[in-house]
Amino acid sequence: MKRDIKFFIAMSLANLRNAYVLRTSFWIGVISMVLNNLTFFVIWLLFMNATGPINGWTSVDVIGMIGVSTFCFGVCHSFFYGVKELPEFVVKGSFDSVLLAPVSSFVKLAGLSFSVTAYGDLLMGISIMIFYGFYLKFTLVVWLLFIMAAISGCVVFICFRLLASLVVFFVYDGELVSTQMMDIFMRPGLYPGGIFPYKLKVFLLTAIPILITSAMPIDIIKEKSFPLLIASISISIFWVIITRIMYKFAIKRYESGNMLR
Repeated sequence: MKRDIKFFIAMSLANLRNAYVLRTSFWIGVISMVLNNLTFFVIWLLFMNATGPINGWTSVDVIGMIGVSTFCFGVCHSFFYGVKELPEFVVKGSFDSVLLAPVSSFVKLAGLSFSVTAYGDLLMGISIMIFYGFYLKFTLVVWLLFIMAAISGCVVFICFRLLASLVVFFVYDGELVSTQMMDIFMRPGLYPGGIFPYKLKVFLLTAIPILITSAMPIDIIKEKSFPLLIASISISIFWVIITRIMYKFAIKRYESGNMLR
């Protein structure tokens, strides 16, 4: 376990150094993603100002939600981008190097690739979350609630990113199917939690828990609810277990392409 953590940190730092070799390209990618996210951010802000609160959700809450969802996306694609690229590795046969690594295959897979633009998502997500916290004058306890809820959201996002990628072991042309599955998963997380009816909200918190990566942390803060946080963490642990089982089962179906790198 300790060796896996050290390897993961080393891979993450190496990926960041590689991304920063071409500094101009790096900052262009980061800034372009920030500007892209700002467009979506402004649209929601104008919409909320025009309509007013939606079932208790204000424009400030939507700002916080966008920050959390952007943060979760940024963490996954900055440090676990290899998970997204899994279908390509399998199709090309380069997954061999992952299985033969002297560390956890998941750790090796996570660090095989990275996305420069995802660092823009990560920086923007952190910035918005900090703004949200200071704007609402979080106490230390509320900050801890918010951070733990956001981490729980990151865990769920990574789990579903991996589950979507595992389709390649079962379905022909799994790359396309994986992308479509992830698009469907992420779509409800782009909307305020206040617009969902109770039963649909429960479904989106359990069966397809995308709201844990966006709206749930805001609900936890609005209600200052430890039970909601415990529920969020419990759901994330459940999906970690499911993902681990599916990952071990799926990789047994892999057939070597004899392409080591």
